[in-house]
Amino acid sequence: MRLTVVAIALGLVALASGAYYPASQPVTGVKYADKDFLFKQKFFFEVLRNIHLPLQFEEYFPYTKSYVTDESKYVNYQEVVEFFNYYKAGFLGKGELFTIYSQEYMKQTYLLFTFFYNSVDFDTFYKNVVWARENVNEGMFIHAVTMAVFHHPQLKGFVLPAIYEIYPYYFFNTDVIHSVTFRKLYDQKFGFVSNGKYNVVYSNYTATYPVEYYGEDKLSYFTEDIGLNAYYYYFMMDYPYFVGTDKFNLYKDRRGELYLYMYQQLIARYYLERQANFLGPIEEFDYDFPLKTGYWSKLSYYNGIPFFVRNDYYSVSKDFYYQVNLLKDYELRIRQVIDKGYYYLEDGSKIDLRKPESVEYVGNMIFANPDSVDKDYFGYLEIVARQLYSGGEKFFKYFPSALMHFETSMRDPFFYQLYNRFLTFYYQFKSYLQPYTYEELYFKGVEIKSVVFDKLLTYFEYYDSDVSNVVPFKSSSDKFFDFSVFARQKRINHKPFSYTLDVFSEFAGKGVVRVYMGPKFYDFKQLQYLKKYFVEVDQYLYDFVTGKNTIVRNSRDFYYSVRDRTTYTELYKKIMTAYNGGEKFILDNSEAHCGFPDRLLLPKGLPSGYEMTFYFIVTPYYAPKVQQFSTYDYTYSCGVGSGSKYIDDLPFGYPFDRDIDFSYFYTKNMYFKDVLIYHTDEFKANFSY
Repeated sequence: MRLTVVAIALGLVALASGAYYPASQPVTGVKYADKDFLFKQKFFFEVLRNIHLPLQFEEYFPYTKSYVTDESKYVNYQEVVEFFNYYKAGFLGKGELFTIYSQEYMKQTYLLFTFFYNSVDFDTFYKNVVWARENVNEGMFIHAVTMAVFHHPQLKGFVLPAIYEIYPYYFFNTDVIHSVTFRKLYDQKFGFVSNGKYNVVYSNYTATYPVEYYGEDKLSYFTEDIGLNAYYYYFMMDYPYFVGTDKFNLYKDRRGELYLYMYQQLIARYYLERQANFLGPIEEFDYDFPLKTGYWSKLSYYNGIPFFVRNDYYSVSKDFYYQVNLLKDYELRIRQVIDKGYYYLEDGSKIDLRKPESVEYVGNMIFANPDSVDKDYFGYLEIVARQLYSGGEKFFKYFPSALMHFETSMRDPFFYQLYNRFLTFYYQFKSYLQPYTYEELYFKGVEIKSVVFDKLLTYFEYYDSDVSNVVPFKSSSDKFFDFSVFARQKRINHKPFSYTLDVFSEFAGKGVVRVYMGPKFYDFKQLQYLKKYFVEVDQYLYDFVTGKNTIVRNSRDFYYSVRDRTTYTELYKKIMTAYNGGEKFILDNSEAHCGFPDRLLLPKGLPSGYEMTFYFIVTPYYAPKVQQFSTYDYTYSCGVGSGSKYIDDLPFGYPFDRDIDFSYFYTKNMYFKDVLIYHTDEFKANFSY
């Protein structure tokens, strides 16, 4: 399995549109890690091992008692002083339950992140991380280190273990954690290589227990998928809702529009899975009425405290009615501003919300990040709503619900209901934009003649994830080579497939191909409603020649998808082997954290075939403001904040992002292809041995 050089699994097609890096992208030569890189890489794996235990490596012991206080060792010492003062006043303690959606804990996480970020060199960073590892809350530490690795210019390219292997408690049900720890108690060989295939426990989804959520239980294989939940976590680490401004350059990536499109694509993908399981539309809810959909995650924190359980027909406590009123006020203000079509800033300048590019303001406004124009006025919809439906303040601080963590949010059916509601602001803004004209849709001289697909087939398989970090294990680094425990879980996958696209062109030059997958429709005008449920699965630049162009594209090469992660233990062994002078460590981004899991590309099919529609469009190449990949190395970086992540300059979701004028919409450079997705019940194994 090829190694990544940036970190873990994130992304579906446009789940961040044009933001990902294809494994098929031609690379000039193979890059290898040098000794200095491997020393640093080894460090990250070791400080994240058994996060609730003291560090096991003697080389770090001298730095566990104090942090670096020398002013010359920091880029912005004022920010570091703010951290010092805040820490001395009292941070969340080690062993306490952490949630990033508590504003107090979020502030502390941000200060810890800036403390790391402002290190003038790796030596300072190294010593401060070791100190924090032993003295700061574990959940906060994981967040801050991950953000530092993703955002610091000097740390681009380093691999972190998969978040579901760093902290399995958030990805595997309590019975799995108990089974692992119990097995280790009575079987001392458990976990060691010599024990072979017996180092495995089986993991269930919540739906395998006698609990039903009005049909939502049918989707547990999707909503509880560790790759999907890791994708969302890493997106939120790349673009934290509390990080912004010119310092981190997230605005260069069209952050506001990207946020909206990511959520729209997630909701669309969830909708397709619902339809494949014969469930109805996504449930709507009202703040004034009980929430029909309860949720029991079956997750527990490392200390055994269960996640908060939201009962069916959940009613907000009267103590938190004020938060209901806040949410109503925030929503009203956003709707009024969008309807009005403009907003004045404090300096008197006017934002015109009838311009397509103003989607950036709308996205930042809704999600209240630091790049928002007036987050105090438009409010904190996400934070307040998550807190409100997690039992309010009297619960979310003491045993947070699944909604209160990036890692677990997507397990809760209410997550999709909530963000489906927030997306109405996005659709409202887009409704005021004029439909694309014929000239904006048509690519003169280009015609798609035909599209042919291989057979599309989904199936379930068993997959092993390394959950060794839930086992207290005190030993030197060489023993980690031989110790690993796996959770074996059933998951959805699909057989690799290809499509053949025949395009006739009257000119030679560049064009961009976009591919969407959506629900089958029987009346063309149904597309006006269903277009928001089309998921972008591929996008690429192509050099057309005059005449016939035959493009054969394999699903493994789709632009936004990434492959399974190499396990924690296997990666660590490869790092140490290279560090000790053995086989070289390759820098490679094929398992990047910024891509959607390839195996979740297709919704589950049916034995008789499930009908879907693929949509293809070829557009002229509209060069982006900053040429793609021109400001970062795509072979080992995700390019967050680079401003050069995207293939072209068209809006995310084009041309489905605006209302359709059916009198001219279907041009020759478009093609709709109905397909059948089949499903087989034959299991396939993907074991660790």
